[in-house]
Amino acid sequence: MDLYILRHGLAEEQSNTGRDRDRALTPEGKEKTRAAGKALRKLDTEFDLVLSSPFVRAWQTAEIIVTELDCENKLQKCDALSSGAAIDEVLETIKKLEGAYESVLLVGHEPDLSRLISILLSGSLDVAVTMKKGGLAKLACATAEAGGACLEWLLTPKHLCRLD
Repeated sequence: MDLYILRHGLAEEQSNTGRDRDRALTPEGKEKTRAAGKALRKLDTEFDLVLSSPFVRAWQTAEIIVTELDCENKLQKCDALSSGAAIDEVLETIKKLEGAYESVLLVGHEPDLSRLISILLSGSLDVAVTMKKGGLAKLACATAEAGGACLEWLLTPKHLCRLD
């Protein structure tokens, strides 16, 4: 399974309600996310399933990407991708997808996504990975087990914008 991991785009520093989960993308965050979606379209990227954190900034990021790729019907909320959720929940979610999907996009938050990538690559938190806001990684997962993936690429938002 190809597993794509996308960190949400640039978001407000503080929401009007003061709740972290309600922080929305900034206009620049929306623009850069649209550019990322266009870049993915140019790369002929397709997803069988898109799972997103229900937090506003991640959900908005996922909505923009699926709109650009014309796959809105493949988007689902995933509480396991919420900021600060247990990494074991995400791993269990990925294991359930194994064999059913060839290409899956996960949209979430830092430092959770970097930890997930490290565990999928090495089985531990020893691999230092930093996902910039709007950054995207592609992993080839031979198995959904810890240590069962290979990093194919890791793109910063600048890379994605240049592909647009």
